[in-house]
Amino acid sequence: MPKFAAYFDLFFKDEPYDLRAKHFSECGYKYAETWRGADLAELKLMTSGDVKLISVLVGGGKDCSPSNPESRAAFLERVDLIADNALAVGCNQAIVTAGNQLNKKSYQEQRSVLVESLAMAGEKLKSRGFSLNLETLNTEVDHPGYLLNDPNDTIAICKETGCDNINMLYDIYHMGIMGGNITDFLRHNIERIGHFHLAAIPGRHEPKRGETNYPFLLEEIDKLGYEGYIGLEYIPLLPHRESLLETREYLNF
Repeated sequence: MPKFAAYFDLFFKDEPYDLRAKHFSECGYKYAETWRGADLAELKLMTSGDVKLISVLVGGGKDCSPSNPESRAAFLERVDLIADNALAVGCNQAIVTAGNQLNKKSYQEQRSVLVESLAMAGEKLKSRGFSLNLETLNTEVDHPGYLLNDPNDTIAICKETGCDNINMLYDIYHMGIMGGNITDFLRHNIERIGHFHLAAIPGRHEPKRGETNYPFLLEEIDKLGYEGYIGLEYIPLLPHRESLLETREYLNF
């Protein structure tokens, strides 16, 4: 059975992290994740209560993109930092983004660099029991110019690294926008999916308020044997406590 994680960066944003965690717990959430990770003090505050932190963000902005050879060293340094911080608070995985397309490089050139960078990171992290989940984003609505929008190629890239601790973050919101056929894709590739995100299409709000049949998809994900985490990476429309309770009831956990 998958486990659901609230997002520190999207709920109760005017309050300190320890109070956000307290609110999550009061709403029945045992797990949370964050887009942060570089500041160990922040992570310790997030994990000072009863909520377990299950994922942080390495990122892949222009200054540390794994698909740009000029920023590879910075990317690997950041991987080390984020992994050390996360492991210090009991979290053993992070999200990595591929970076944007470069004007002077072809897709295949950047793809090759990405595979090599991820393979280096995977080898560095293997002995520490730490994993990276490579995120595929939609380029139609939210992330024009992002390098990696094809889930099939993301799976291929993960396999080409030769590292079992490099897998795909499958964001149902992003992949629904980029073409759908979600159930069939999951049936063929669940073994290389290390993490999930979800949100409503359109709008990226509460999952109950969109076109996607999440109860059906979650039942399928459970049947496929996935026992990891699903991050609720959506922008709440409702008051935050009400939103979290509605989502918990809708997703039945």
